[in-house]
Amino acid sequence: PDCLRQARSDPGLIACIWRRWPPMTSLLGNTATARFELPSTDSPWQVAFGAPSKLGRCLSPRTFLAFRVLLALFWTGITIWSMVDHKANDLETAPEFYIYLTNWSLLIEWFYLVSATFVTRMALRNPKRTALDGAPSKTPLFARITYAAQVETYVLSFFVFVLYWAL
Repeated sequence: PDCLRQARSDPGLIACIWRRWPPMTSLLGNTATARFELPSTDSPWQVAFGAPSKLGRCLSPRTFLAFRVLLALFWTGITIWSMVDHKANDLETAPEFYIYLTNWSLLIEWFYLVSATFVTRMALRNPKRTALDGAPSKTPLFARITYAAQVETYVLSFFVFVLYWAL
């Protein structure tokens, strides 16, 4: 109620709501989750990205990396084919490639697969990476971006699937 009265006379509504509601970190559980950071004490990022989990646990880390490379190359080919096919239809409508949600999801999935391959390679390159004081290193930026892209890819792919079949 106070925020609604303040909103009518003051443009600081967002600040008022932010003070009243709990911060995003408490909604997500902890600060590390809010920053897409893996917990560095129990499972460092090298363990999370360097080896397959659940379904592919029978694969060795090197085989897992080879699978990621093949998948990234395959998706790169699909992305290039999709762009060339769209441009081949009509050169004047080539910029229209970027207005379709399906094509955006294709590009975001490509970005995720390429970055996941890179992060897996970095995790296998130095699996025991530690900070200067000997403690496990925090999740680097490129691993956090890949982690966020993975979540986004899952949601966006499902969203495109539902929209395609519902419409």
